[in-house]
Amino acid sequence: MKKFFIGIFILLALAAELFFFVENRGNNKQSDMYEGLSFLYEDKLVDKKDYYRQEDGQLYISYDFIKENIDKNINFNESENKIYINNSKGSKVLPLDSKEANFSGHKVILRSPVKKIDGKLMLPIESFIYDYNFDLRYDKDNKSYVLDNLSISHKIATTTTDVNLREMSKKRSKLIKKVPKNSKVFLYDQENSYYRVREYNGYAGYAHKDYLDNITEIPPHELNTQAKKPLNITWDYTYAGHSEDKIANIKNIPGVDIIIPTWFSIMNGNGDLIDRGNIDYVNRYRAMGIDVWGYLDNSFDAEITNKALSNENSRKKIIDKTIELCKKYGMKGLNIDFEGFKISDRDLFTTFVKELSEKAKSENIMVSVDVTPQISSDVTKEPYDRKTLAEICDLVVVMAYDQHWSSSEKSGSVAEYPWVEGSINVLFKSIPRDKMILGVPLYSRLWCEKNGKVSSKAISMDQTNNIIGSKGLTPKWNDECGQFYVEFNEGDALYKIWLEEKNSLALKTSLVNKYKLRGLASWRLGFETFDIWDAINNEIKDLKY
Repeated sequence: MKKFFIGIFILLALAAELFFFVENRGNNKQSDMYEGLSFLYEDKLVDKKDYYRQEDGQLYISYDFIKENIDKNINFNESENKIYINNSKGSKVLPLDSKEANFSGHKVILRSPVKKIDGKLMLPIESFIYDYNFDLRYDKDNKSYVLDNLSISHKIATTTTDVNLREMSKKRSKLIKKVPKNSKVFLYDQENSYYRVREYNGYAGYAHKDYLDNITEIPPHELNTQAKKPLNITWDYTYAGHSEDKIANIKNIPGVDIIIPTWFSIMNGNGDLIDRGNIDYVNRYRAMGIDVWGYLDNSFDAEITNKALSNENSRKKIIDKTIELCKKYGMKGLNIDFEGFKISDRDLFTTFVKELSEKAKSENIMVSVDVTPQISSDVTKEPYDRKTLAEICDLVVVMAYDQHWSSSEKSGSVAEYPWVEGSINVLFKSIPRDKMILGVPLYSRLWCEKNGKVSSKAISMDQTNNIIGSKGLTPKWNDECGQFYVEFNEGDALYKIWLEEKNSLALKTSLVNKYKLRGLASWRLGFETFDIWDAINNEIKDLKY
């Protein structure tokens, strides 16, 4: 009998051990909960059926989701078929099935309209997301959208080893993925020995608390409640200097806040500067209420740039002289325009801008830097480290022109509206919108196609009008480009012009309002007809956000 009880005891012990092993061993069965496109709000996987859709590359979020999680005051008027939004950024009217919306009394063109999908009222993200203290990101590797509420605090932790991310808070739960060692993850609720966590741009699930360390808290991101008017900036091409007659003929430019004459250039690799400044020019514009900012370029010479920036002493010489000249002319701002330098000098340029910005800020001088649109998907293969430059500088000017440049093998617009909009959208992940200045062209190109070859030259608006008048042409509006277009034959050559004029510029300027950008900059004074200033000003003059 004694042996019987001992046997029973051993069997029970073995059963308990087996149960413990089964219960606690890791399950390597792969989860399928993140197959295809996913959308996470904080740590919650959002139901695609009810709350979001993606069509033709556009993400739509449902009216119901917005009302429940983002803005309880959003309103849909069924009799008018319009959505109304009122918040600290202004007012919006979004008609159903129309790309034309109204933002704070101004017409704005949406890439996709508000519409019903499977009976659900859906809003394209561009129509509302930029008004709120939320951060929306897309990760192409995970095929996931992530939406975070920046008005609440977040906890983050670091993984101490490769960590299994599971569907539920137990080892037998299906495996979502392995999160690599030293990864930063967002931390949410604790369940048993597990934390609910989420990768920054990825999936949410449960990770064992023993493999998480360095828990810290990120405070809420407070929005700047001081409303600012968008800046209206223009460059003045002044490489030839200033005659007395030119200064005497300076006229007020309606709506312009800041003018940037092209005065200072790096002359050589030693760091010597050219100064084309004139105090009478400054005083004349200031008397009209227009501020004058400094401007520094690299003479658009790659060799000069490399030599001048490679040496710490020459960098210091450039910086000290630039600040001295800004103070000489009483300038409150400085624009840095370096173009045509080698990609290998990318970090040198960033270092130079950092050193110059630190010196400028000590003298209460604002710093802006000019960058091109992003062309390559690999940003390390481009000359500008835009993300770091945006952290360093007060403003970043995106030169959204030369879509088709002077030596292009194909005729085309200098800046089609969809291309401009796409260019700034790509950069929102690198440049905060409240630091971004949209650069627009005041010139067009006259394209000549002859014997299979293409050539072009930049022309002003007056030159464009003279060609149209002399040839008896009738410009036709192209909705796809957001511009007027003309073409004509002369001999065996075909000439084409995509016009920049008041209508195309008003449309591009509307992007400042649409995305709540810091302002607009136009290249350059002298290419325009006078009517464009009112067209630009009317789009932004009464905006504050």
